[in-house]
Amino acid sequence: MKMPHLLSKRTLVPVSVLLALLTSGCLSVGPDYQSPTTEIAPGYKGADARLGNRVERRWWRAFGDSTLNNYMSDLESGNFDLKGALARRNQALAALGIDRAELFPQVSASGGVTRSRGSNSDITAGIGGNYLTRYSVSASLGYEIDLWGRVRRLVEAGTADAEAASLTVEDVRLSLQSQLARSYFALRFLDNDAHVLRQAMGTREESLSLAQDRFEGGTTSELDVARAETELASTKAQLVALEGPRASLENAIAVLAGKHPSNFSISASYYDRSIPEIDSGLPGDLLGRRPDVAARERQLAATSARIGVATAEFFPKISLTGSGGRSAISSTDFLNWSSRAFAIGPEVSVPLFQGGRLTSNLDLAKAEQEEALAAFQQSALNAFADVENALASLSAARNEVAALEASVKAADKTYKLSNLQYQEGVTSFLDVVDSQREQLNAERRKVEARGRQFGATVQLIQALGGGFTR
Repeated sequence: MKMPHLLSKRTLVPVSVLLALLTSGCLSVGPDYQSPTTEIAPGYKGADARLGNRVERRWWRAFGDSTLNNYMSDLESGNFDLKGALARRNQALAALGIDRAELFPQVSASGGVTRSRGSNSDITAGIGGNYLTRYSVSASLGYEIDLWGRVRRLVEAGTADAEAASLTVEDVRLSLQSQLARSYFALRFLDNDAHVLRQAMGTREESLSLAQDRFEGGTTSELDVARAETELASTKAQLVALEGPRASLENAIAVLAGKHPSNFSISASYYDRSIPEIDSGLPGDLLGRRPDVAARERQLAATSARIGVATAEFFPKISLTGSGGRSAISSTDFLNWSSRAFAIGPEVSVPLFQGGRLTSNLDLAKAEQEEALAAFQQSALNAFADVENALASLSAARNEVAALEASVKAADKTYKLSNLQYQEGVTSFLDVVDSQREQLNAERRKVEARGRQFGATVQLIQALGGGFTR
């Protein structure tokens, strides 16, 4: 229903009319919210047939790393992005409190004593140069009778907004935790890469010593010595090149944990832990496990309620207003019955002409709901895609690690044979250099693939919503 567009006019109505409206019952105009539906597949195409562990609230504990556990605790207490999200949630809760206040009568009181003197030069003053003291105390009341549900819809929207803000906190928390875990594992596997390079330097130092001995014994040329020195220097350079990326990851972990980077360091160590198997569950369970999708759904609910708020603006607004108190120019008369004053009565405000503002406001609310619905549907599709991408990445990394394990074994065998044949003078040092490079490359690729496997596991946990359940 739409009211004619005329100037807003306030007028008093008889109490009998007000009582008739009240006894007719209150209603909430606008649409009643219904949760949207989205297409659900029967299963993930990239799901592993092996059974895994269901993701728990503190999902990082599945990796069995006490250092990572400590950094996660630091993030919970010290990360400033998380604190900002919590503050935004508190703002939404406070805004909800403001909206809820409209459900109750608004009562205020005031009082005072004033001393005044009229001007002798102003004939309108009436009292000339006489002094006057006025004593007064009053109270006022205002209450909107929510016949059309405007205030109730406002509270409904505010409640949904507050719920969305709380869910956004969970989404921010999960995102930060995942960033920290991925950065931590990336740093650990840089340490593993450095370990491989240091072992390769030891092998190349042995090869250099062998080449020098053979050169001094006259069984080979100085070229073999030069090649051995080149390989050793190249390996050292690759090791030094890891320092910059490692420092960046260390600083990123410090910031995520709420620590000053200049006072934060992580000791290098070889990382050799098993990867937990994660149960991806069914697509039908995903939307209830993703805080970002749940937040979008609550935002959609808020926009639906605001359509009701905009619709209620077309209807008359009825309020009960009242005031009362005492006023006197003598302190002795202030408490007399004759000093009392009061006014009470219902008041109605009818939107008669608004220049199209109400219609545009309603159109705006409907368009915002359409946008929120599209955002929800898109977030649901993104959630399914995130899981499929994580499953594909995890499967690829797992298969790559298995293939590289065979490659490393073959490269090790090739190096041992070429080195033995070189010592016996059967082959050239160039074969030894080639086999060393293949061995190092295979080992480094295996370390990188192993790191991607850890990262893909974290990616899958995040895609599944971490340990969040709605």
